[in-house]
Amino acid sequence: MLQKLRDQTQGIGFKILVGVLIFVLAIFGFGAFNLFVTGEPEVASVNGHDITQAELIKAAEREQRRLAIELGEQFDASQIDLGDLQASALEQLIGRTLLAQALEDLGMEVSDERVNASIRDNPAFQADGRYDANAYRRMVQVMRFTPQDFLREHRMELALTQLQEGIADSAFLTEWEMAQAARLLNQRRDLAYLEFSPDDFIGEVDVGDEQVRLRYDENALDYRTVESADVSFVELSAVGLLDDSSIEVTPEDVESAYAAEVATAVGSDQRSSRHILLEVGDDRTEEAAITTLTELKQRLRDGADFAELAREYSEDLGSASQGGSLGLLANGVIDDPQFEEALWSLEQGEVSDPVRTQAGYHLIELVSIEISEFPALEVMGPDIEQRLRMEQAELLFAERLRELDGLAFEEPESLEGISEALGLAVQTVDGVTRAEGAGVFGNAELRDATFSSDVLVRGYNSPAIELSDYRAVVLRVDERYDPAPIPFEAVAADIRAALVVERARALAEAGHASALERVRTGESVSDVARDFGLQWETFPLSRRTNAEVPATVLMAAFEMQRPMDVDKSVGQAQLPDGGIAVVTVTHVEEGDILIMPDREIADMRSYLKDRIANLDFVAFYDTLEQDASIDRSL
Repeated sequence: MLQKLRDQTQGIGFKILVGVLIFVLAIFGFGAFNLFVTGEPEVASVNGHDITQAELIKAAEREQRRLAIELGEQFDASQIDLGDLQASALEQLIGRTLLAQALEDLGMEVSDERVNASIRDNPAFQADGRYDANAYRRMVQVMRFTPQDFLREHRMELALTQLQEGIADSAFLTEWEMAQAARLLNQRRDLAYLEFSPDDFIGEVDVGDEQVRLRYDENALDYRTVESADVSFVELSAVGLLDDSSIEVTPEDVESAYAAEVATAVGSDQRSSRHILLEVGDDRTEEAAITTLTELKQRLRDGADFAELAREYSEDLGSASQGGSLGLLANGVIDDPQFEEALWSLEQGEVSDPVRTQAGYHLIELVSIEISEFPALEVMGPDIEQRLRMEQAELLFAERLRELDGLAFEEPESLEGISEALGLAVQTVDGVTRAEGAGVFGNAELRDATFSSDVLVRGYNSPAIELSDYRAVVLRVDERYDPAPIPFEAVAADIRAALVVERARALAEAGHASALERVRTGESVSDVARDFGLQWETFPLSRRTNAEVPATVLMAAFEMQRPMDVDKSVGQAQLPDGGIAVVTVTHVEEGDILIMPDREIADMRSYLKDRIANLDFVAFYDTLEQDASIDRSL
């Protein structure tokens, strides 16, 4: 409110930016979102399904945490363009929603067993090569998922993988296509190139003092300092408030939080189990499934081997070949309450009655129980206390942020009042420009505020600018430095060097143009090279993968028409060092799949199938997008 009043009195429009990070979860997917959230601002609608601001922010928080963990000390949120990231995050959410709707329309689901196996086999949730429930719990909490949210999203990721694999499996590659691909991909060409590098012509360039001075005078605006400012600022952060006297965490608070974690802990009790699944549908009624499983349970009582019966009868393809084994499962990992309730009601070695789940009917055997000790209070206490303090600090940050913004408005010409009132140190950074700044001024929003009219011209404090991770900054300009001419003597050497390079490049380009024309008209390539004091680089029967040839030369050589009625094809290529080359091709040999090694054929087949599958999936998604009704409100 105060800032709005200030904007009105100063006639400056206030720009509101909602900072969110890019939303691409490499490990866990795109983040949980609730399909039935109402009352929240909408950022997009996909076929009638609303994507809310809250969903976007929640997903962004998870991605921010993932990036921070992945990059460690190299993570710097201030270096991210928030506008671009917000737009990218929205497109990711729209794409995920489209695919989720496609999965529902196709009736594609993933069984509980596959979800459990995927979690159990994920190295991120293992210790010493075995599933570790505590590792699972910690990772889920770090990514700010509830166990239910994570299971739902992980199931979604597996379904999307299944969809993509289904499209990939439908791709096919004929032997004729393989042969044609071999002709092109394994083609070999006799090629050569003649490089014209500016470095080869520098010796022919002479730049006089008057030419240097003329360049300086004619381009005076290019030889000026960059507008900059020396800035003072105060920074408020939740981390800086951790030791605030108003924050109090008692031993009782820690004990209560610890008890809550113990009560909701995932996987302290792990159970090794196996099952036999019979599906129900058009081919089998529920009564028939129950009858069959009841008969199998009697056979088990009579001494039959569970694993053998599972291999023979179970319709869970993922576990049947393993004798029905589901390995170790933690409480809360199974996303089917009926199955979980039945498993946790069994005694070791006991077999359940037929259990109904979404997948069908099961016989479940509890093979063994493993108890993973939950860390003691003495171990977890310090971390819990720190977390509780941070939670209070984040709430306190919101209160202090309002005070900070109010003080910045009420005392607009100094930071001293803010410093004394909130106990924040006044810090300084020199030489901030519109394009770059040291430390926290790597953030573009802070640099924009530095060069706003209120701050740079009128000399006011900036409003409180909220950054990521519960940080906010108020800044003011101490000293402004307008662009000023740089003395001729300070830049003369640089101007001379630039003129030399420019003219050497011009000579190289002129030489190249002359050589290219002479070679195209049939003049001897040896004579052309000799006249310029250069030498051709030749590569007989070169393949597309020849690492000895510059990539741009290879590309040009294999894009050129094969020589038919002439002795050579002629083209050109830019080189990475700034040079330019005349390129010739004198002979072409087609690839032949019949003489290719088996390993190369297998690699080529895999490459082509993957390429076709990717193109098919892109086409599938493009069709979804074209047929969808998408409204972007953000």
